[in-house]
Amino acid sequence: MKIKNFIKCIFAIVLLIQSSASGELIMPTENTSEFNLQDFLAAFDKLESDEAKDNYAKDFVEMHKGNFPLLEDDSTVVFFYYGKQDSAGVIGDMTSWAEPKLMTRVGKTDLYYLKDIYEKNARIEYWLTYGKNSFPSIDSLNQYLVLNGFGPISELAMPEYERHEYFNEYIHGEKGDGKDLIHHNIPSKFLNYDHDVHVYLPPGYTEDIKYPVIYLNDGYDYVEFAATPYVLDRMINEDKIDPVVAVFVTPPNRFEPKFPNRMTEYGMNDDYVKFLADELIPFIDTHYSTKQDAEDRIIAGASYGGLISFFVSFSRPEVFGKAYSQSGYHSFRKNEMIKLVRDNDVKDIKAYVDVGTYETIVGANLLPADELNFTQGNRDLKTALTEKGYDFVYREYPEGHTWGNWRRHLIDALIYFYGK
Repeated sequence: MKIKNFIKCIFAIVLLIQSSASGELIMPTENTSEFNLQDFLAAFDKLESDEAKDNYAKDFVEMHKGNFPLLEDDSTVVFFYYGKQDSAGVIGDMTSWAEPKLMTRVGKTDLYYLKDIYEKNARIEYWLTYGKNSFPSIDSLNQYLVLNGFGPISELAMPEYERHEYFNEYIHGEKGDGKDLIHHNIPSKFLNYDHDVHVYLPPGYTEDIKYPVIYLNDGYDYVEFAATPYVLDRMINEDKIDPVVAVFVTPPNRFEPKFPNRMTEYGMNDDYVKFLADELIPFIDTHYSTKQDAEDRIIAGASYGGLISFFVSFSRPEVFGKAYSQSGYHSFRKNEMIKLVRDNDVKDIKAYVDVGTYETIVGANLLPADELNFTQGNRDLKTALTEKGYDFVYREYPEGHTWGNWRRHLIDALIYFYGK
């Protein structure tokens, strides 16, 4: 089933009113308008008893459960919380995952609301918060979820944002499957530790054909949170892209506070570049039927992985002729990557760069204060690439620093690089 504009197509709000004769809540006619918060609250205020108001709130939630948040128009949205907490708020892409926006209580009921405005084609991920000491949680009234390393996150798609049909199976926060991938543990003299990789082979793979290869940093995150093997299968079977081999390169100590990890590898680490170019690629090219020209290899990643992907291609263009940076951390070390682009001759690479407009504060408790604006960092990279005359594509989307963003737009990049 194609999912499109789910909260734009909610049932017209049914205002419950109290009969002056019996106090019984009744339904109005079907010719009600779309949801309007002011009308909703006005109808609530007309109710006289606390019991009637409690029933009004409860029936309202039951009527729309699974379809929250609700839209007033194509840019105005109303979040709701219904429960026993003393206070509630919304935290997410719209707040840069910092201070929550507090919700307003409807009378003395257990219902709270927050009205906000976003772009018509925005896609927002968020949690609900309850007071200072409670941990945020998903919006139980919203059926749409996206996964990341912290677990499921609630998702709001505005009317002009279209969820891709490939993710219909994952709209409730399901995890991608890597059971058909081939696992290898690669020793590295440059890194001084072994490295896990998983290899995807396209449908109908045969040694009689040479295949282009895409290398994905944060490899198993792309498997579980972006369902990339499934997406590749669909795109190849539907003849939307040429068959491709994919290599998922997973950093050590995934989700663990130990060293080494993705930060030690992805912080423009020359030893990691040598591992990829001089150890991993020879292994892959020896064990699989791959094309071996630089123009047939893509290095891709998100966030820190987007930075290292561009840095790898920039450093070794004779090996990786194409780079895809998703929300790359290009403000790293006070724009060091951008300075390299400006201060060096143009490299023979083709790049694809995208970022969300809700990425102006990323990693506030982890990164230096002057490096938090990933949106601006990517815009600065765009300016440098333009000034130097690089062959590249640049895209911005009204989304946040999330896997819901990256999995959707990976499809666009795959079509750009491999499309029929």
